[in-house]
Amino acid sequence: MAGYDTVSVLTTSLTSAARNTYGTPAFWLRYFTPSPYTTINSSQSNANNESRAAWSSGGHYMGVVTSPGHPSASQAQGHADAQATANACYNYWLDVIPVLLPSNNTLYVWTDLEPGQNLGLGYWTGWALYIDGYQWPGTSELPLYPCLYCNPCDVGHNCSTIRQSSAPYCFAIWSFEPQRCGNTVANPPSWAATTCSACAGYSGTPTQLWQFRIKTQSCPASVNVDQNLGGGINYANYCFNISSNP
Repeated sequence: MAGYDTVSVLTTSLTSAARNTYGTPAFWLRYFTPSPYTTINSSQSNANNESRAAWSSGGHYMGVVTSPGHPSASQAQGHADAQATANACYNYWLDVIPVLLPSNNTLYVWTDLEPGQNLGLGYWTGWALYIDGYQWPGTSELPLYPCLYCNPCDVGHNCSTIRQSSAPYCFAIWSFEPQRCGNTVANPPSWAATTCSACAGYSGTPTQLWQFRIKTQSCPASVNVDQNLGGGINYANYCFNISSNP
C-alpha cells in the first residue's frame, strides 16, 4: 500500500492535487513536534483541518514523523525530544475526536536522520527508551514504537548505531533509497528498498517503509509531496486512524 508524506500543511487543495496527479493514498505522514516544519499538532484547529484534508483524499491514516535536527546530541536531549513527540501524539489524539490508535496498538514513530548526520548512541538511547516505554494516559498500553528514517547505506552512523548491543531496539527503518522517479502512488515500484542488512550486515531491523520518490530537481513533482510504499506490511495499520470526517 502506497501513500504520501509532506512538509506542507495538509489542505484539501493539496491532498486533492496529490490524489488526482499521483493516485489515491492509503496513508499520509506528517511532522509532529519537534520539527523545523509546521507540525500537524501546532494547534487544535490545525490538527482538525489537516485531518479533514487527509480524510477527503481517501487516505485516512496518519503516520508520525519527527525531525529534531540533532541526532548526535546527548541522551538527555533524546529523552526531552521523545517527551515532546509523545505528548504531541497524545494531544493530536485528544484534539481530533475521531482519531483512533491503531487496532494492533502499534504506532510507528519515526525520527529523521538526514544524509551526513550521525545517530549517536546516547541520543538514540534517550529517545527510543522513552518512546518505547511511553504509557498512553489513562491506560496500561504502550502503543508507541521507535523507528528510524534514514538511508541505511549513508556514510553517517545509523545501522551501525542501532546494531550495538546496548542500543534500544529499533522496530523499523524507513529508507529514502533508491529513488524511482518514474513510479507513483498509483503505480508503485516493485519492492527494492535499501536495508541495513545489505549495507551494514545487520538484519535485526527490517526496512518497512520506502520513500521511493522525493520531490527534488532530479525527481520533479508538481505537488509538494513525497511518495512511499510499505514493504511486507500494510503501513496504514501502524498509523493513527482518522475513523470519520472530523
